[in-house]
Amino acid sequence: MLIRIKYGLLILVLLQQILASSIVTAIELNEYPKLRAVADQLVADGHYTMPELVDIFAQAEFQQVVLDAMQNPAEYRFTWGKYRKLFLQEDRIQQGADFWQEYAEPLARAEATYGVPASMIVAIIGVESKFGKYKGKHKVLDSLVTLVVGFERRSKFFASELREFLILTKENNMAADEILGSYAGAVGFPQFISSSYRNYAVDFSGDGVTDLIDQPIDAIGSIANYFVKNGWLKGRPVTSAEHHSVPAQIAERASNKRKVQHSAVTLRALGAPISEEIDDTEKLGVIMLNASEIVLDPKTSDTYLVRAGDTACEIAEKFEVSCRSLFALNKLNKKGAIFRGQRLKIPPNSVAKTKSESAAKTDSKWKVSNANAKSTTVPGDYEGHMPRYFFTHENFYVITRYNQSVLYAMAVNDLSTAIADQRQKFLQSSGGSE
Repeated sequence: MLIRIKYGLLILVLLQQILASSIVTAIELNEYPKLRAVADQLVADGHYTMPELVDIFAQAEFQQVVLDAMQNPAEYRFTWGKYRKLFLQEDRIQQGADFWQEYAEPLARAEATYGVPASMIVAIIGVESKFGKYKGKHKVLDSLVTLVVGFERRSKFFASELREFLILTKENNMAADEILGSYAGAVGFPQFISSSYRNYAVDFSGDGVTDLIDQPIDAIGSIANYFVKNGWLKGRPVTSAEHHSVPAQIAERASNKRKVQHSAVTLRALGAPISEEIDDTEKLGVIMLNASEIVLDPKTSDTYLVRAGDTACEIAEKFEVSCRSLFALNKLNKKGAIFRGQRLKIPPNSVAKTKSESAAKTDSKWKVSNANAKSTTVPGDYEGHMPRYFFTHENFYVITRYNQSVLYAMAVNDLSTAIADQRQKFLQSSGGSE
C-alpha cells in the first residue's frame, strides 16, 4: 500500500511539472514598448482593435531558441565547401527533377510569363523548404515577437515584419497563433517573410486564393514575380564558370558586397578571363569562394569575420579598442554599418577578450588555425578545395535579395544547374521534350 501511495504521489508530481512547463506566459503589451508601438500603429491604421491585439499577443511566447538561431546561421557557420554540400545532394537534385515533372505546366507558364528559368524557381523551393517538406516548426508569432524584443540589431526590421504578419493574417482570415515557419518568421514553400508575402505573392493557380503555405503553384508564380520585381534580367547569365586562379589585381577586387562593381572592359584590362560573349559595358562583381576549413583565430589574427548579430562597437569592445579607431581603420560610415561575413581589420596590439576563446574548443564546428595557415580541405565531392573566383552578373545579386548571402546565391545557382541537367536526362530517357 505504501509503495502504491508513493508511486501515486510521484505520478502527481510529474503531472504537475508537465503542466507547469506547458504554461505559456502571456505577454502584456504595456510591458514592452516596442510591441505596444506595433499594436498602436495597427489600431491607428484601422487593421485591428486594441482588445483583439491584446488577445493575440497574450498567445505569444518568447523563444530563446529563435535568438540562438539568429546568432548562428548556416551562411556564417559553414565554409563554402560545407554550405554547398547542404544542398548539392543527389536526393535533393532528384527531388527537384521530380517536382519539375509534377508541376511542369505551371513552371513553363511562369518562365514564359516572367522570364525566370523554371530551374531557378525549382532550386529556390528546393533550398528554402526541400520542395515543401520542411516549411518550419516555429510559431511565426512567437518568432517575430521574440526578435522584436530580443534581437536589438534588427529590432526595427522585425517590428515591421510583425506588423506585416498581423495584417497578412487579418486580410486572409488566418489564425495568427497557428502559422508555423522558420525561426526568422518565413513561411511556406518559398519561405517568404510577411512583407514579401503581401507584396509579391500571386494567385498563380487561379483558384481565387493566394496561398504560399499549401499551394505550390502559387509559390511558383510568386517566386518568379519576386525575382522580376527585384531586378531579374530575362535571358541574362547569373555567374561565370569558376576560375582556379586569376591575376593578383583581380583577386584584390574580390568582394562579398551584394552589387556589381566593375565594368567588364576594366576587368579585362587587368587580365580577367571574362568570356568574349560578355559586352565590355556590362557591370560585374568579383567574388572568391573557398572550401577551406581554415578560420582565422581572433587572438592571433589582425582580422575579424563579422557574425550575424554583431555590431561594430560590440566588436571594438571585444578587442578593447575604441569604436572610432575601428571605424577609421575599416573606413566604416558614421553608423558603423557592417555586414555578415565581412572581414574587419583590427588595430595592432589589440587582444580579444576571454570569451572569444570558446571558438577554440575541440568540439567546435570550426577548426581554428594560426593566421599563417593558408588552406586545408573538407571531405566531400566538391572537386579541389583551393579558392575559386567568379565573375557575377546582376542576376546573381537578385538572388542575394532573397537571402543576403553570396553563398546562398551560388548554392541556388549550382542547384538550379544540377536539377536542369537531371531534368534533361529524364526527358531524353523518356523520349519527351520541353
